Amino acid sequence: MAKKPRKMTEDELVSQLNSEIYGATGYANTELSNQREESMKYYLGEKFGNEIDGRSEIVTTDVRDTVEYIMPSLMRIFTTHNNIAEFEPQGPEDVQMAEQATNYINYVFNRQNNGFKVLYDAFKDALISKTGVIKHYWEEKEEVTTETYTNLTEIEYQSILANDDFEVVEHTETVVQKAVTDDFGNLVSPKVVEHDVKAKCYKSSGQVRVAAVPPEEFLVSRRAPSLEDADFVCHRVKKSVSDLIAEGYDASVVNEIPSYDQSEAEMNEERLARFSYDDDSVPPSEGSGPNKKVWIDECYIRIDFDNDGIAELRKITKGGNYILDNEEIDMIPFSAICPMPIPHKFYGMSIADTVKDIQLIKSTIMRNLLDNMYLTNNARYAVMAGQVELDDLLTSRPGGIVRMRAPNAVTALPTPQIQNYAFDMVKYLDTVREERSGVSKMTQGLNPDVLTSHVTSGAISAATESAMQRVELIARIFAETGVKDLFTNIYALVQRYEDRKKMFYLNGKFVPIDVSRWKEKLNCTINVGVGSGSQQSKMQTMSGIMQIIQQLVQNGGMGTLVTPQNIYNAVSEFIAQSGYKNTDQFISNPQMMPPQQPPEPTVEEKIQNQKSQIELQKLQLQAAEIELDTELKAQELELKKEEAAIDLALKQQDLKLKKSQLDLNEAELALEAVQNRPVGIGPS
Repeated sequence: MAKKPRKMTEDELVSQLNSEIYGATGYANTELSNQREESMKYYLGEKFGNEIDGRSEIVTTDVRDTVEYIMPSLMRIFTTHNNIAEFEPQGPEDVQMAEQATNYINYVFNRQNNGFKVLYDAFKDALISKTGVIKHYWEEKEEVTTETYTNLTEIEYQSILANDDFEVVEHTETVVQKAVTDDFGNLVSPKVVEHDVKAKCYKSSGQVRVAAVPPEEFLVSRRAPSLEDADFVCHRVKKSVSDLIAEGYDASVVNEIPSYDQSEAEMNEERLARFSYDDDSVPPSEGSGPNKKVWIDECYIRIDFDNDGIAELRKITKGGNYILDNEEIDMIPFSAICPMPIPHKFYGMSIADTVKDIQLIKSTIMRNLLDNMYLTNNARYAVMAGQVELDDLLTSRPGGIVRMRAPNAVTALPTPQIQNYAFDMVKYLDTVREERSGVSKMTQGLNPDVLTSHVTSGAISAATESAMQRVELIARIFAETGVKDLFTNIYALVQRYEDRKKMFYLNGKFVPIDVSRWKEKLNCTINVGVGSGSQQSKMQTMSGIMQIIQQLVQNGGMGTLVTPQNIYNAVSEFIAQSGYKNTDQFISNPQMMPPQQPPEPTVEEKIQNQKSQIELQKLQLQAAEIELDTELKAQELELKKEEAAIDLALKQQDLKLKKSQLDLNEAELALEAVQNRPVGIGPS
């Protein structure tokens, strides 16, 4: 008999997880963490550390300016349409189901979760710290409220006791009326009791949760090409003891987890860099009792836990050296985006990586320019010792007097003037920054140089669209990677955990959904909008399409080449491109409209209709008379047939009677003949 494989012990599992955490990319004080810490400091415009006392310490904000120039375009691109994602039907029978899934999944992302904030945080993380990570998971939540009821009847009190959602914590019973009996002991009226109840109400609910994960809290196995191919992924999240107990973890184990100030995750330099702009490195209070904060490692690892020779994907939650849960799962609940991905590598480059050196060089040049201006306005002087009142010389004010005991006791030292080459260098660095990041004057607004030149609107539009290509490429990369994966996973979570039938509020009305009819997988398409130039071009194109539709309608094409649904689609797309998300407030979808009532007839039409009805009634009356006459004739014919049949039957009966009479007569004659024959006389 084969020996059953031995599962890993808790100590072996903790050792394996710690090894994976310490060796993961993104762990504290690794090269990646140092780069992201530096990028955050550049974004915040902090000093470089090479400043000299008495000299300019200015820091230009090229990283922040570039990121903030890109963010509005990205957010407009992804939030132009009503639905960020659309699900495509696999067959003609799936059209309604795919439309229902599209509306509900976008409702879950934008209404049940703050979708705009999630995208904003993830996009900015990606532009600054290489990668933006979004976590999506199903959350089961139980809300506990305390409710007080007074003057309850016995039936009402028993209904509370029978309800599993209520737990009675306090109960007071008051006799309002005693039981009354007659002289024979029979009950005349029962006892009346009122109840005062204080109860806890437990309400369970579940929904999809979506949140952006801080970059320093996310770890992935070293040199993993993607999340799907990573053997180890970890989310280091800070929670309170109360939250962990509410999630169902053992209170005795949770209370043994070390305080968060003992964790290197809290003192992570990358994490502290985010708060250094307006905070210090001293962490906040760890709390105490149920409010004590601890760091939890949510590990998603491919591991052969049961020693059967096959590594399975498992979620293992670890706090300190304690395993809180260990379960097998089928997907990693994260989606990631990177603005400049490097093939075959999970972490690519950020926009900050391409601009940091520009910020350092420009800051150095600006510091030299300012130092030169300071020296020009407050020049250095050569002074003859003992011949000048130094207090007068050091006090610089307009019209001030410097007392000297000898002529030419004070001589100004010449200050070399920085030539215009320094300003040309600054312009050149701006050009380099534009080429690297794709953020130029054309993307920020109209170039002032264009105002003084004879440039056509088409050339301006082409230049603007060309300048937006880099930003649109970043948007397309975001859409086809993390955002598409995000909505695909939300669909899977809803299909797996959501109530089979549910109502949700959309566009001012409640819409029913039936998740049980959804297919297991549908192809997801992300609606990526366009930049300002392309958006204007698309609006012009839609205007041309609507003019063509109008001409077709005027020339009799309505109902053949053009339908009301075609007109609605064209107008709603034009409104959407104008920046309005809810097109239904301007135009109604023909598919959602009730059947139209026929128009009210005119007086002439009413008279004609009455005449037609009278003529119709006459015709109907004539037809009824003809039908009645035909029916009477048929009945008369049938009656005659019946009379003839009866007459024939009577005649036949009469013939039978006559024949019977003849037979009877013959029999009587024969009998009489026999009786009249002489006795003894026989034949010879």
